[in-house]
Amino acid sequence: MMLLLKEILLHCQDQQKLLKNLLEFTTSQYYLGYSHDTSYEECTSIYESGSRTSGVYPIWLKERFQFTYVYCDMDLVSTKKGWTTIQRRMNGEVNFNRGWDDYVRGFGNPSSEHWLGLENIYRLSRQNRFSINILGPINIKLPEVGFDLEDWDGMKAFVQYTNFRLKSKARNYELDVNGLDEAFKNIFSMAPISGFEFSTPDRDNDKNNESHCASKYKSSWWFRYCVETHLNGPYPRYKQPMSRKNIFWGGWQWLNPNNTALHFASIKFYYSRDGL
Repeated sequence: MMLLLKEILLHCQDQQKLLKNLLEFTTSQYYLGYSHDTSYEECTSIYESGSRTSGVYPIWLKERFQFTYVYCDMDLVSTKKGWTTIQRRMNGEVNFNRGWDDYVRGFGNPSSEHWLGLENIYRLSRQNRFSINILGPINIKLPEVGFDLEDWDGMKAFVQYTNFRLKSKARNYELDVNGLDEAFKNIFSMAPISGFEFSTPDRDNDKNNESHCASKYKSSWWFRYCVETHLNGPYPRYKQPMSRKNIFWGGWQWLNPNNTALHFASIKFYYSRDGL
C-alpha cells in the first residue's frame, strides 16, 4: 500500500513539473512562432520542420522532463543543416574559468557566448539516436559532432567526427569522438580529446600525475596530459599567436603557418538520418 502511494505521489510531482515547464515555455520570449502542441528534441528536426533561421530555440529534454534553450545553427556551410550548439566563443564577454558545478549546469547566454552544461549535453546527445527495425535489432546511430573554428586571420575550419558520445556524470562525462572527416586526416590524425574525462580547476580528472591541467591553463576541458586541444581557455587578444594559455587547437599551424589564435570557436552536434 505504501509503495502504491509513493508511486502516485511521484506521478503527481512529475505532472506538476511538466505543467510548470510548459507554462515557462509558452510564456517565454523564445516561444514566438511555435504552436502549443509542438516540441522538438534537437535542431535537425526544427530545420526539417521549415524553421531555417539560426537562433535560440526551446528543446525538450525527455529524460529531465523539461525544456532547455539552445542555439540552433541553420546557416553552417554544410550539406547537413540544423546543428545543436553546445559551446560558443566569439567575443570574450563570458568568463569560462569556472568550477565543476557551473560546467555541469551550464552558463552564459545561448544567443551569444555560452556553455550548454555537461548534463544537458549528455541528455541531448543520447535522446534521439534509436531507430527500431521491425525485422531486426534496434539500430543505434550516434550524433555527429563538429568543431567550428576561425582565427584572427580569417582562416576557417570545420572539423567533423561521425560519432559523438558523452558518458554520464558517474564517469565524469568522459568524451568519445571518432570518425574524423577525410578532409582533416592529414592534419588532425586523431581526436585529441577522445577517451578523457572532464576536468575543472576544482575537479582534477586528467591523466597527468605531475600537473593539474585545468588549473594550470584556466580551461575546463577533456584533458589528458595538458598539451591537447582545449576550447574553453581564456579568450585571446587580437592577432595573438596560438597558445595553450588561451583557446587552443593543436595542429592549427598546418592550416595557417602564422598559427594565429582563434577568435571564434563553437562545438555543435547533428543527428544524421543516414543509415536509419
